[in-house]
Amino acid sequence: MTMKKTIILILACVCIAASASAQRGSGRLSLGVGLLYKNGMDATLAYEHEINYRHAWEFFANGYLQWAQCASCKHICPDSFWRNYRTYGFGVAYKPCVTRGRNHYGSLRIGASAGSDTRKFLGGLHFGYEHNYALRAGWTIYWQVKSDVMIKGADVLRAGVVLGVKLPVK
Repeated sequence: MTMKKTIILILACVCIAASASAQRGSGRLSLGVGLLYKNGMDATLAYEHEINYRHAWEFFANGYLQWAQCASCKHICPDSFWRNYRTYGFGVAYKPCVTRGRNHYGSLRIGASAGSDTRKFLGGLHFGYEHNYALRAGWTIYWQVKSDVMIKGADVLRAGVVLGVKLPVK
C-alpha cells in the first residue's frame, strides 16, 4: 500500500469516528508522539469513546519508525532515518480506569492491532498505562508508558513513553 493510500485511509477512519461520535455526544480525538526502545519513534492517531466510570474504548492508527546509523557515513542521515524500518497498524484497545483524582485519571491500556511493515503482515499486542490531565474546554493532555509485543516484526518488544493531546469531539 502506498503512503498516499495509507494517509487517505487514516483520514477516512478519523472522519467516520468523528461523525459517529457526533451522534452519541461523547468522545475524544487524540494524537500522541513518543520515543521507544531501541531507536524507535511512534505516532498514534486515535478516537476514544468513553463509557461508564472513565473506562474507554480506543480505536487507533499507529505509525512506527526505527532509525539506524548509516553504513557509509557512520551517522544518522536522512536515508538511514526515514528508510530503515517502518510499520503501520490499525487496532483497538480497552482502557479501564484504575485511579481518579480531581482533574486527572489513570487507565490501563490493553489492545491488539494488525498492520504491515511495508513487506509483510504484522500483528501486535499492546499493554501500558496512560495518565490524563483535564484542561479547560474538554481538552486533555496525557502521558503513556507503553509496551508493544510485535508478532512477525523485526523488533519483537517495543517499550517507551508517549506524550499527547486529546480534543473533545461533540
